[in-house]
Amino acid sequence: MKKKLLGLVSIGQSPRQDYIQAFKPYAPDAEIRVVGALDGKSRDEIDRLAQQPTAYPLLTRLTDGDHVEIDLTILAPLVAVKSQELAQEGAGLVVVMCTGGFPEVVCDTPVLLPGKMLPAVVGALSRTRRVGVVTPTRDQVSAALTKWKADGFEPIVTWAAPHVHSEIARAAKEMADPDVEVVVLDCMGHDESYRIEFALLCGRPTVLAQSLVARVAGEWV
Repeated sequence: MKKKLLGLVSIGQSPRQDYIQAFKPYAPDAEIRVVGALDGKSRDEIDRLAQQPTAYPLLTRLTDGDHVEIDLTILAPLVAVKSQELAQEGAGLVVVMCTGGFPEVVCDTPVLLPGKMLPAVVGALSRTRRVGVVTPTRDQVSAALTKWKADGFEPIVTWAAPHVHSEIARAAKEMADPDVEVVVLDCMGHDESYRIEFALLCGRPTVLAQSLVARVAGEWV
């Protein structure tokens, strides 16, 4: 029996073995295929994209492990192209691996947008709408603040880079506010070990975008 295909679109470049490892426990019988919005582009091309003015910068990870920030409006059409490619390859579901405010993706298969799903889930649990939001970089704080306010919350926003555990203590201290009902690790690069450490230090319930999205995707496929 042919395995079902779950497609993941990174906003940077593939491969992303960390994404496969995060989703595999929730979709054990599916083939998980990761493609990058910037796959096939040279470093010069990527640098030119990164130099364009940005109101909504997103942190992208490249094949060599380097990171560059590129505006959401530049990445959105590239993500849409890769989503459709995965649909044509037979994906039953495509997940955009970013919690930013991406527009709906026109595609021949369902596309899961974490930026829409995460506020819906947090909103269903939250009574006060007072939430802490942790973005991956300082440059994304303003855009995240605007987005979560538009989603109907009273957010406190800070930043802590994925895989950089040395940044957790500072960010967790900012979120250790008894008025903060729940903290959202608002980046698909934050992982479970990050969530555990963050929750321990801040003392608040902490929601991880990566595992929440992976659970839903696993149910679909």
